[in-house]
Amino acid sequence: MKKLIPFLCLLGFPIQAKELSRELAQETFLEVWEKIDESFYDRTFNGLDWKAIKEKYQGQVDQTKSNQELRVVLNAMLGELGRSHFGVIGTSPTKKTPGTKGTYLGLQLRHRDGGLIVYEIAPRSPAEKAGMTPGMEILTVEDEPVADLLKRHTLEPQSGVLIVYKALEEILEEMGTPGDGKITFKVNDLEKEFDFAPGRYKGELGSMGPEGRYPVSFKTKLIPGDQKVRLIDFDIFLPGLMPRINKAVAKAQSENADGLIIDLRGNPGGLGIMATGLIGRLIDKELDLGDMNNPSGNLPFHAFPQENAYLGPVAVLVDTFSASTSEIFAAALQEHKRARIIGRPTMAAVLPSMIDKLPNGDRLQYAIGDFVTAVNKVHLEGKGVTPDDLIPLDPSAMREGRDPDLEAALRWIKTQKIKTQK
Repeated sequence: MKKLIPFLCLLGFPIQAKELSRELAQETFLEVWEKIDESFYDRTFNGLDWKAIKEKYQGQVDQTKSNQELRVVLNAMLGELGRSHFGVIGTSPTKKTPGTKGTYLGLQLRHRDGGLIVYEIAPRSPAEKAGMTPGMEILTVEDEPVADLLKRHTLEPQSGVLIVYKALEEILEEMGTPGDGKITFKVNDLEKEFDFAPGRYKGELGSMGPEGRYPVSFKTKLIPGDQKVRLIDFDIFLPGLMPRINKAVAKAQSENADGLIIDLRGNPGGLGIMATGLIGRLIDKELDLGDMNNPSGNLPFHAFPQENAYLGPVAVLVDTFSASTSEIFAAALQEHKRARIIGRPTMAAVLPSMIDKLPNGDRLQYAIGDFVTAVNKVHLEGKGVTPDDLIPLDPSAMREGRDPDLEAALRWIKTQKIKTQK
């Protein structure tokens, strides 16, 4: 269940513009079209005439002069399918651009009421050094109102769940290229301009196999307070993180924690089978999570109890940027009533996918099947997970340094402790 495109966008790696010959552009276009023609799991193509779609976009390919321009055409074509996990991914730069310090910004953004909110700032990042803090509202990017930027992407024929990502990609690319790097924020009705230079990412990198290496964040701790609650927070389902995740769950079990909170906000997914492994650390009996279906058959997802499992109260935090494997994990725990899901509705982008290299050096991500939950038989694609406790995104609380989602989880865990004492 790979969902890697948004992950790269949020970190602010811009896409390179390279010269592109007409022949290479057409070869790349045809390979993308043919791959979907052969492998699309819905043989009705969601009601589309896929051959007519080819004719619609092939003429535009000759007008492209760079990989970046071709990428726009290809992603518009793939957007016609109206499904997640279809997209052409640009290659990240491997060398410094002359005159710049890098392309890393260290901030995450969220969409709210037609605008964009600064959601999280990485420690010691260019964004932090510039004075940006969570809860700030972005008004303009290079003098263009954010509302206009978002509206421009809603006009593209693509799945709605990708509109915000496309806008964020454009914003971060603009900020990460050589230039002033200026952006205007609104904080408590005051406007302030931030001028900063992007830097180099110096954090941990993890691998998803041949697709490349990706920035990784993993945190676990006991939350201060009158309860013993362990928090596990990681931002992508990468195999290399599993030993640390398992160790943290075992720690919660050994310290007899009152509750466990797993923070999947902003987690775009990763390796789908990791959902079964992690759930196995939270159960004492086998659970059926659902099935991955495609025209050639289905692959059942089952979780089996594992040693050092934590069997106390579990809360899972999600938001609109929780996708793919994160959604499979949260939906299964919710259907089996094993965890309380808290936050905002998830992205509804839940398709197993693969990534292939294209002739022009870009990569094509394409879905190869569908996922259906075990209990309620829900096709999570297009529906996602609705939390048990819906908590609106609150910029004012963020500016105060508060986390309403975490606060709600702690309150719920306290109620579970009271129940067990009666």
